[in-house]
Amino acid sequence: MEKVGCYIHIPFCPKKCYYCDFCAYMNVDARIDSYIKNLKKEINLYQERLSVDIDSIYIGGGTPSYIDPVYIKEIIDEVRKFKISDLKEFTIECNPNSISKEKLAIYKDLGINRISLGVQSFDDEVLREIGRNHTAEIALKDIDVIRDAGFDNLSFDLMLNLPKQDYKSVKNDLEMVKKISPEHISWYSLILEEGSRFYALDKKGKLDLMDDDDEVDIFEEIIEELDSFGLKRYEISNFAKKGHESYHNKKYWEGKGYIAFGMSGSGYLTNYRYTNTRNFIHYGQKINEGKLPIDEISYIDKEDREKEYIIFKLREVSGINLADFKKLFGHYFLHTYEKEIDQFIDDDFFVIDENFKFSQKGMNLSNEFYRLII
Repeated sequence: MEKVGCYIHIPFCPKKCYYCDFCAYMNVDARIDSYIKNLKKEINLYQERLSVDIDSIYIGGGTPSYIDPVYIKEIIDEVRKFKISDLKEFTIECNPNSISKEKLAIYKDLGINRISLGVQSFDDEVLREIGRNHTAEIALKDIDVIRDAGFDNLSFDLMLNLPKQDYKSVKNDLEMVKKISPEHISWYSLILEEGSRFYALDKKGKLDLMDDDDEVDIFEEIIEELDSFGLKRYEISNFAKKGHESYHNKKYWEGKGYIAFGMSGSGYLTNYRYTNTRNFIHYGQKINEGKLPIDEISYIDKEDREKEYIIFKLREVSGINLADFKKLFGHYFLHTYEKEIDQFIDDDFFVIDENFKFSQKGMNLSNEFYRLII
């Protein structure tokens, strides 16, 4: 029986951040109850159709910690009707200002063993500029509450290249990471996604961001500092203490199967990738007709699987194991892509031994190589 990950999407938020284009809605609390009922029905529809063994669960959003934890329990009770023989990791995303010791106690009882906290910055001015509804003080207090609740696997998100963010602000973030000593950090550079408030502001020339070279230099310092704290880079934007790399997220990067429930959820099963509708009405209508709420579905053929494998594996610091690639695709990576590799071989882009991987310089310029592969 195939072992798969499980993603569950909760699309509710107390406030929409200015950089966000995710399926997340504020001021629609009246929809929460019906959404959870439909989500449970969707899970049941898959149970009628699939026989899988779930080995990781990730509840994302939106802000899952915003809704009543009773709903989280109801969802997980349904998921547990699947076979779950060896659950490696069970994560819930939380935002500061939306958790309590009571909620965390329920999460703990449900078997959740990893908290992913959306901090983004420890600079109050930056937090205001990006539309967050918490302060650094609130984030720090909530981190203490998480630790006091007995969670020993804490990840939090930070961002780079934000409005009002400068080198001093980033250095302060690094000092806070050192003090808190989380098991995992995701440190992303801002991407201007179409549909977000920041995208519209940038189009009008009203968004003041870092110079590209400054951003690269600062991120290189972030990598070095986190390494000195024991947080080793294992993927372009992810850092972990030994043994705390995200088991669930590695499924995405390694082409493993995962099932997704909820609006906008994207799954990958038996070489098919699917994405659910982002619309509350369409979601409910399809489910109540006994149909899966899928908006898009596509078969990933061997050629596309190979390209995806290359791109996702090269996101990881370990890169592509050349022997594994040969077993999977029946040819030698270094021979097949010799022409593309040779264009960068003199620029110290790659490290080649039993694996093929980007150097740190190559990681920073990886899109240039990807464009040749695609």
